Amino acid sequence: MITAAFVRECKPRAKMYEVTCEALPGFILRVLPTGKKVALVRYRLDGKDHRERIGLLGPALSIDEARRRGAVLLANVAVVASVDEQSGQQAAGKPARLEQPESAPSQITTVRELAQRFISDYADVHLKTGSAENYKEHLETVILPTFGDRDFRSVKKAEIAGLHAKLKKERGPSVANYVLCVIGSLYSRIIEDWELADMRNPARKIKRFAIPERERFLTREERQRVQAVILAGLKIPAGRKGHLKIASVWALDLLALTGRRRDEILTLTWPMVDWQHSLLNLPDTKTGQLKVPVSGRVLALLKHIHDQTGNPSAGYVLRTSSGKRLRSINRTWENIRSAAGIPDVRLHDLRHSFASDAIMSGASLSTVGKLLGHKQERTTKRYAHLADDYVRNALETATDRIVEAVQPTAALPPAPFEPMRDAQWKAIEAMVESTRGRCGGPRIDLRRTVDAVRWVLHTGAKWSEIPAEFGASTTCWRWYERWCSDGTWHQIAAALELSQTEVGRKPERRPPRARSHRDARPIDVTAVETSVPL
Repeated sequence: MITAAFVRECKPRAKMYEVTCEALPGFILRVLPTGKKVALVRYRLDGKDHRERIGLLGPALSIDEARRRGAVLLANVAVVASVDEQSGQQAAGKPARLEQPESAPSQITTVRELAQRFISDYADVHLKTGSAENYKEHLETVILPTFGDRDFRSVKKAEIAGLHAKLKKERGPSVANYVLCVIGSLYSRIIEDWELADMRNPARKIKRFAIPERERFLTREERQRVQAVILAGLKIPAGRKGHLKIASVWALDLLALTGRRRDEILTLTWPMVDWQHSLLNLPDTKTGQLKVPVSGRVLALLKHIHDQTGNPSAGYVLRTSSGKRLRSINRTWENIRSAAGIPDVRLHDLRHSFASDAIMSGASLSTVGKLLGHKQERTTKRYAHLADDYVRNALETATDRIVEAVQPTAALPPAPFEPMRDAQWKAIEAMVESTRGRCGGPRIDLRRTVDAVRWVLHTGAKWSEIPAEFGASTTCWRWYERWCSDGTWHQIAAALELSQTEVGRKPERRPPRARSHRDARPIDVTAVETSVPL
């Protein structure tokens, strides 16, 4: 006899199997590979074998109740078979089918009913407030208007795939994928948690649309522009356009220096700051509770904020004059980025920029994942190409050091020389032009002169071998001697991030010999006189 104890002893196998009850012939227990157990009856009618599903065993259906329903079904089948045998005709109605609880109209469970349970038992309990609100919105605006009044068993995979494709056209791939996620989560609760049906999740294996990952990192020059806008905004009196509150600036500094999410910083309280261990104890983040290590600069900033706000022992770190949580930080950032000429940089991109700077400083992907609080390794993979760039730069530096230490072989020829691009010249133009003297004379092209010096340093050639298109070799040598003596060439090398071969060597004591009379050019002596620059 199939009892509750017997059901517990039936363990899942690689393939489905069935056990027939000896006490009630025709009553069957089916054990699925997933561990779920289903009760059904098997009988023969009109010369054909039939199987009728009673239901999925669980809290809603015990084995004793399933056996009772099975006995009723088998009894009704026996009556029908007896009537057919006596009359020789097929019975007009089949009581056995009318007894099935799942097919009776009163037993239909709509998607709308289960969605309400899904919200109260799962979304409001297990999800973050923002995620729960998003689930509710997509249920009310998309899913329930489409499937709400349908029995949950009747929703097919093809219908969900059709809705998925339709939403991509109407509202974009992100919304379409999100709705698919909500439907899949709803049916996971129905099938796995609540065990209301033995069926496949209709949202399973529907391919999600690819969404290009956004990558926007602040450059060094962009950070400087942002800093200039912030400093100017702090000087503007309150009430005037462009004024920035110091608390908002502190918030932006903490976001940039920690790589945390916006709400993690805005909800930070003083008890969460572990001064002794240089940690932020964040009890409720997107990935759960986190202990976030912070740098000495962050601790110094927090100490400054603590001192400037009266050394409080509790309350928000960033707060208004009334002690409430700081808000409208998004609007503040929008104004700053617009003034700085970077309207495409979102507030969340400060987090991406933190990761970028960490990787380019030599941190591994796993370390960056820990700093950002990523639970899944694949989340950090988006920064993998930055790590590749860092490895490439390290490789170039290593090989340069090796080649500089030994005599290069023919197998390692120097890289071809490349003149400055317009953007590079623009970065140093003001610096170079400021070194001109005040006296008159022909005005030479200092851009060509810089490239001439780079060519000599890059190729290791003699000054007298400078190609004619760069100008007179003596003039180039004099400019290089002057730039080395006043530190200008060191600044040029830093601004252009020149390779070690172009950083510089000490100028030769004597100027190069002039070319022969055939290709000699007048030397622009007046252009390199040691007068005070502008």
